[in-house]
Amino acid sequence: MPNLLRIAALLLLSASAAVHATPASRVHVDAVAAAIADRYFDPERGKRIADDLRRDAATGAYDALQAQALADALTARLRPLDRHFRVRWSAPGDAARPPAPRRTPRTSSPNGIVEIDVLPGDIGYLRLDGFAHFEPDDTDAPARVAIDAALATLSGTGVNVIDLRGNRGGSPSMVGYLASAFVEPDADVYNAFHTRTDTFSEAPLHPYAHPRTRVPVYVLIDGGTASAAEAFTYTLQSARRATVIGERSAGAANPGGEVDVGAGFRVFVSDGTPVNPITRTNWEGSGVAPDVAVAASDALDEALQRARRSP
Repeated sequence: MPNLLRIAALLLLSASAAVHATPASRVHVDAVAAAIADRYFDPERGKRIADDLRRDAATGAYDALQAQALADALTARLRPLDRHFRVRWSAPGDAARPPAPRRTPRTSSPNGIVEIDVLPGDIGYLRLDGFAHFEPDDTDAPARVAIDAALATLSGTGVNVIDLRGNRGGSPSMVGYLASAFVEPDADVYNAFHTRTDTFSEAPLHPYAHPRTRVPVYVLIDGGTASAAEAFTYTLQSARRATVIGERSAGAANPGGEVDVGAGFRVFVSDGTPVNPITRTNWEGSGVAPDVAVAASDALDEALQRARRSP
């Protein structure tokens, strides 16, 4: 009889534990929320976002979701709050989806340069699908050498077209350096990035040696133009050094990096936000508005027509 009572008690304890066990999804949401609270560039807003996530989880909103569906749901929940927010999940031991490196371009071409050409009408054309990284003090870095060669090709042309359609971004060092090729030396036009503890500028340590401050510049954008590509566009547009043509950009201004929060989950958290010295704001959420709004597929033709009419 005592054994039967002992077994019955154990069964009751097990049932009680099952009733009160925290669903796995809530544990994962809490880990994501903690990373946001700890690292988001605006501590007060980061805490509010984290508290809201935990409140959602406490209602059971995510209880039925498996890992990948949970990652997708959290991304959808967070993305409207900051366009860089992203939650990823990979199965334990899955080497096919490594953590995304911090502030690096997602590019299919070496150094981000897809095409460099001189088109009829003395028009220099440069297409980039990423802003490749180099250390600001490394004047011999492959990415810097490559962009120097591209700019040398453009140097004899009368109009420049910079095509950033579909460019998802990359490194602020390349943004500042490329922008310096089109503005006056020491011009106060570069974005300053504010973190919880520091401020740094996109102004290049070693700017381009032969800036072309008078040549007309057209920058092509679309909804896939994001992050560092938007920073470059916004800088030249705010400085009135470029005419922007195409569709409104993605609106992802705040840089950051991925945080591993365990169990295969990673969350991209923005740890900085840019402020332009001319506009005193940035393009987060709103995107860069084109000066000439046309379908992305028509942007190059529009730029070429305008370039050929330039005096």
